[in-house]
Amino acid sequence: MRFRVFFTIPFFLNFIGGFLLFIWFSPLRADWHGDIKFLSDYVYRGYSKSRGNPIVQGHVDYMGNAGWFAGLGASQVRFDDQLNTDRAEIEIKPYLGWSLPLSANWRSELSVSGYLYDNKIFNHSANYAEFYASLHYQDWLSARASIAPNAYQRQVNVVNYELNYRRDLLDTVQFSAGLGYNQAGALLGQDYFYWNAGVSWFATSYLSIDCRYVDAALSSHHDNINHHDEFYPRQQENKYLFSVTLGF
Repeated sequence: MRFRVFFTIPFFLNFIGGFLLFIWFSPLRADWHGDIKFLSDYVYRGYSKSRGNPIVQGHVDYMGNAGWFAGLGASQVRFDDQLNTDRAEIEIKPYLGWSLPLSANWRSELSVSGYLYDNKIFNHSANYAEFYASLHYQDWLSARASIAPNAYQRQVNVVNYELNYRRDLLDTVQFSAGLGYNQAGALLGQDYFYWNAGVSWFATSYLSIDCRYVDAALSSHHDNINHHDEFYPRQQENKYLFSVTLGF
């Protein structure tokens, strides 16, 4: 498989650099970290944001006082709109949230995330926001519901539900799995379940490798070639994903 880096370097560095300056000069100056991830495919809720191609992602995260947190992610993207010269190739994901402990074992979380693109997707502007509410039990079970009003600026609302589980098998090996239900019929033509299961190996405190199986219960496949101006990303079934993460 040929790997191609197709993000615009100045665009990427300007966003990352600006957010690092915000963190460094913030009066809270609490805890922050980041990572760079190499993925075999950018699969998102049962469909690919990279047309099955490997991509690179970057991410920085800041945890302030009283449970406040903020972050910024940047990722390569490639949808099935390659005939359009003004297609997006970068996704920027800023987010802000608040985590509230409920008891010794339970924690709630509210957050909002933006999805910003350097150009158009399927010949349309596509920037949008999504709002999340999460509930966590200890460090191994999480439930999350979200709503994206005007998702991808297609005049539709998308609601999503997820349940995620993780468990340490060894000191450096962790099993994790997730189940989701995407109410995206108005956007993608159907509502559907999607799931994943995989193992992560934490080789060092800075390096981890993940192997994961992903699948989705799709009733049919769309002919992406005939929908250049509609939102028909490449939906995924029965696929293995690999990723390498370098943390700092």
